[in-house]
Amino acid sequence: MLLRFGQFEIDTIRAELRGPNGPVPIEPKTFDLLLFLAENPGRLLTRDEMIARVWGGRVVSDSAVATVLKQVRKALGDSAADPHLLKTVHGRGHRFTAEVRIARPAEAVLPAPTDPAPAPGGQPTLAVLPFRLFRPDPRLAPLADAIPAEIISALSRLRWLRVLARESCFRFRSEKADLTALTTVLGAGYVLTGRMEAIGRRLAISVDLADTRNGGVIWSDRLEGTLDDVHELRHQIVSAVIAALDLTIPLNETARARLVTTDRLDAWGAYHLGMSHAFRFTRHDNAVATGLFARATTLDPGFASAFAALSFTRFQDAFMGFEPDRAASVLAARRAAEQSVMLDPLDPQANAAMGRLALLEGADAGSASWLDRSVSLSPSYAKGHYSRAALNVFTGNPGAAHLGLDRAIQLSPLDPLMGTMLSVHALGYAIDGDLDTAVGFARRGAQAARSHVVNLMIAAVICHMAGRQTEAETFARALREQHTDMTIAVFSMAMPFADRDFARRMTLSLAALGFSG
Repeated sequence: MLLRFGQFEIDTIRAELRGPNGPVPIEPKTFDLLLFLAENPGRLLTRDEMIARVWGGRVVSDSAVATVLKQVRKALGDSAADPHLLKTVHGRGHRFTAEVRIARPAEAVLPAPTDPAPAPGGQPTLAVLPFRLFRPDPRLAPLADAIPAEIISALSRLRWLRVLARESCFRFRSEKADLTALTTVLGAGYVLTGRMEAIGRRLAISVDLADTRNGGVIWSDRLEGTLDDVHELRHQIVSAVIAALDLTIPLNETARARLVTTDRLDAWGAYHLGMSHAFRFTRHDNAVATGLFARATTLDPGFASAFAALSFTRFQDAFMGFEPDRAASVLAARRAAEQSVMLDPLDPQANAAMGRLALLEGADAGSASWLDRSVSLSPSYAKGHYSRAALNVFTGNPGAAHLGLDRAIQLSPLDPLMGTMLSVHALGYAIDGDLDTAVGFARRGAQAARSHVVNLMIAAVICHMAGRQTEAETFARALREQHTDMTIAVFSMAMPFADRDFARRMTLSLAALGFSG
């Protein structure tokens, strides 16, 4: 596939710029920036956007960006003094003014590779296309563009996912998405498409997520409502898409990473494979995840999300006593979190990693602000809402926690932390004295898939406090069978309650159930 403008064309397969006299010599960074500009004709691109795309978000000086822009102009025969293709809007950014067309190349014969094919990987890239109408309908035409644009805006806050700009995606407006073109022209590994239909006052919206590399649909959903409720339906679609993609794409990337030997994994492959181990909550899996995240940060020292994930596994080392030196694990969790937020202060995951440290080090005036910032950056970040709610429970404000937990569960009903979300809900109700409601949440938390060991202990304790002795003993027995080394001390270390009386009552229940100190 080619991008053509004026006398030039960009061959994305060969990574080549060609002019009227043939190939134009161009450095890799210069080509990457030119391609980014050509993918977004007419759009004002800021310096930060260029750095995010071309330098992967790393810290780059203004002079370095200016140098590459100068090289772009030189390759195109353009000049800053008399710009024809690349115009500068001082203090704001740059705009590529050429009319860019997508064209299929003539038969492109590529040289046969001499080395083994590289491992699949790289940052997942998503294209969101304009929604299609089942039949022409002037009522829906504006929504067919507005909803995808809103999805693009919301998804752009997920820093682990590269979301292509609206201007690039909307050039592929057609009845059937050309997956090959999306892959070769835009580099999209995933495409989200939608279809809208109105029958009378009823409105139905269907969305599909496909892997462009094999054409398979890996997720789909359908929402229905009325035209009177269209704004609420828009909100539901955006929330459903974000929650689904936050789970589905990493699972798909993990499956692809498993096909590659560990020594050939790139940073993103190591990261996604590590995430599949991190939420199994065992000593062995946590160690495997830690090694994979460390590999990801070594391969890409600017990978903020990998440092945040590394902070999470070192947090688990301290939280669960997986490593004997708790102080060293707490320090490692802090250092990884600080590195993550330094690399990308706008990453919700990085901010949550900083806020989560309060559960290990004790809450202070700044703890909650990190978690508030994580959900402010991405209002659909379920783990951020959960972490903020957990801090509320442990600092003695369970009433405020329930709204956050309800929001987290609504946003991510299949989240790997679902068991813990439900169990923290149970603790909040137990602190409030509503033990009947607490038992219901504790039971569901303990029975959730991949339930954390602490959730079994919470269920045993709350059932005992509620006078449900048989059920409490059942959970306690299951806990001993799965985790023979669980003690009251480990539980107390993981449950830093500000309410000392409630903490004492839980300890007494554990002792009554036969757990040692």
